[in-house]
Amino acid sequence: MFGRDRLHPGERILYETRPRFILNSKSTIIKALSAVIILYLFQWIVEGAGALDNLLIANYGVTVAEKVAWLLTGIIIIILLSILWDVISWRNRRYIITDQRVMVEEGVLWKRRYYINHRKIVDVSFSQSITERLLDSADLEIHGGHEGTNIILRDAPSPSKIEYHISRFTERGYDDVEEILRELSSSRRREPGFADPEFWRPVG
Repeated sequence: MFGRDRLHPGERILYETRPRFILNSKSTIIKALSAVIILYLFQWIVEGAGALDNLLIANYGVTVAEKVAWLLTGIIIIILLSILWDVISWRNRRYIITDQRVMVEEGVLWKRRYYINHRKIVDVSFSQSITERLLDSADLEIHGGHEGTNIILRDAPSPSKIEYHISRFTERGYDDVEEILRELSSSRRREPGFADPEFWRPVG
């Protein structure tokens, strides 16, 4: 359902991307730092718990050093599994612009997809924090003609490129699809590649 057959007959992908990982996974970074701190302090914490063992054995007949070591190990494993889940979730979130619509796909176990057709887009707005500006990302909100039809591309990289692809259809109309695709194709052919001598020719 979420392979290439997710496209309508004749539909073509113009641009496909994922959210900027460092922005979309702030909690993942916090988890990773927590795991590093626990690993760094692991020996000290276990040794500190071991220092209490003699007192606890004499008074209560119990030890805590081994239990603390197992507890910290369990916490680290849970954090690492959570980080792995975050990465898999990020890899399964996609922003796709085709010649017919803008789509968002997400989900690992339960896949979800929602989209808005170009002909129904009335406006595109975006917001950028300072961090997003430094990383060339933004939250783009695509407004439909009715309430509840908006979709948001959070932490989308290269927002100007996404806005450009969308505006080509919303400004010129859905009937100009073939002409727009021909222009995009010809512009790609005009851009010199590494094997083209024009690429290495100095400018000016």
